[in-house]
Amino acid sequence: MRAAVVLLLAAAGCQLEAPDAPQAPPRPAGPVDFAAVEAAFGRCLEADVEAGVAGLDSVLAASPGAPDALVARGLCRWALWDETGAEADARAAYQDLSAAIEAVEGGAPARGTPLDQIYSHRAFVAQALDGGWARTLEDLDAAVRLDPDEPRHVLDRGVVRSYAGDTLEAHRDLERYLALSDSGAAEDPQRRRVVEALLEELE
Repeated sequence: MRAAVVLLLAAAGCQLEAPDAPQAPPRPAGPVDFAAVEAAFGRCLEADVEAGVAGLDSVLAASPGAPDALVARGLCRWALWDETGAEADARAAYQDLSAAIEAVEGGAPARGTPLDQIYSHRAFVAQALDGGWARTLEDLDAAVRLDPDEPRHVLDRGVVRSYAGDTLEAHRDLERYLALSDSGAAEDPQRRRVVEALLEELE
């Protein structure tokens, strides 16, 4: 599996300013072009990932830090990693999703993707980078805290806990998923059978 995320500062072609050099004021962000975000993300879904990322780069140039555009670009880069297996693509996806989380937690509005889902997306990017489960579980814990009745988060955490060897907590999450299924929050008979089989294995 791939190494842990290492944040690098790109220094090529850049010069450090003198300590007393005045800093340029931040460029004001324009309104987010949601239609452009959706169109660019659609290109990614159509397997034209490079065009999709380029479109999202343009949106973010006009609206720096826009969470929806960051999430979309992170998912596009994650799709690119699925094709290339390049650590740089997974690292870029992780950085975009992390920036989106920071923006939302700092008060920036996100129209398309709730914060719990952003954490869920980042959880599995972290696993690809780390080859382990620690950061994945941290993000899934955050997703469950934000939306404790979302069956997918509970199920994902239960399965990951089983992979990590935490049988007791995995059992609790999987039982919780079945309870949500009984309440109608999760309606997927095939998935339920898989969960029941996994519970039998854990026991």
